[in-house]
Amino acid sequence: MNERGFTLIEIVVVLAIFGFVMMASYTILTSTLEADRRIQRATMTGKVGEAILNQMRRDLQGAVWRGLGQEVFRGEDRGDEDSAEDVIDFLTTAPVPTPDDDISNWTGEISSVGYALRPGEDSGDLILFRRVEWDLESDPLDQGSRSALYDRVKAMDIHYLDEEGEWAREWDAKSLLPEENLSDFPYLDEREQLGDEEEESDDSEPVLQPGDIDPTTGEVIPEEPLPLPLPRAVQIVLYLHYGNEQGRILDADDQPLVERFSTIVPLLVSDQILVEDPLLESETGNF
Repeated sequence: MNERGFTLIEIVVVLAIFGFVMMASYTILTSTLEADRRIQRATMTGKVGEAILNQMRRDLQGAVWRGLGQEVFRGEDRGDEDSAEDVIDFLTTAPVPTPDDDISNWTGEISSVGYALRPGEDSGDLILFRRVEWDLESDPLDQGSRSALYDRVKAMDIHYLDEEGEWAREWDAKSLLPEENLSDFPYLDEREQLGDEEEESDDSEPVLQPGDIDPTTGEVIPEEPLPLPLPRAVQIVLYLHYGNEQGRILDADDQPLVERFSTIVPLLVSDQILVEDPLLESETGNF
């Protein structure tokens, strides 16, 4: 019986076929992993980013300030763009969870809400927290219960649109409000109070009010726009790291993949609308 082994050419052919199969398998594997990475990037992180912005948008659209004191809206600037760790706190009518303890002065209508970043434990990422405070009588913008929304945040950059159409990096309604904000029209109350004080003082010169006639020009003093304690709009930019149950998703250079999410939320409640007093109109019409 003749025994015949493999020739060199046969071995080379087998190795070539094996190498081709392995190369094709590796290509399929890498393509599958890349497709899985793209799906995760397009679904998981994208949904998280939009969900966070939707929550912040709902809270901001319910922002209120009339008759609620001076601590009604505050935005702190802590960096810029993809290194920002900005903080925002405000009063809102947006729905919030019911408090665990009974809070006698909480009506269920107005609460304090805030958003801030805190360092994570191991990953180096930042954690986005949502703060809720139900008791508005003591430090409403600083106290409250915090719950984590997402733990793979790189940055949060917030800007505020002022009445001149310029974007500001921070905002403090306390510096724009009268000393007392206890009614629906605190600026008009302050103006009336100043007028009463002027009438009680015999030595001071009369303070001209809008609608009075300027003695130097003979023209009626126009009604000036009242200050805006809240911004006209808020721009929010979030920088989130892609991630899954195993941790961060890296790019070809082993760097964390980052996606930018942004939105602009108009605050219609920031505009004050002067409504004529019908009683005053009827009195004027009798002359």
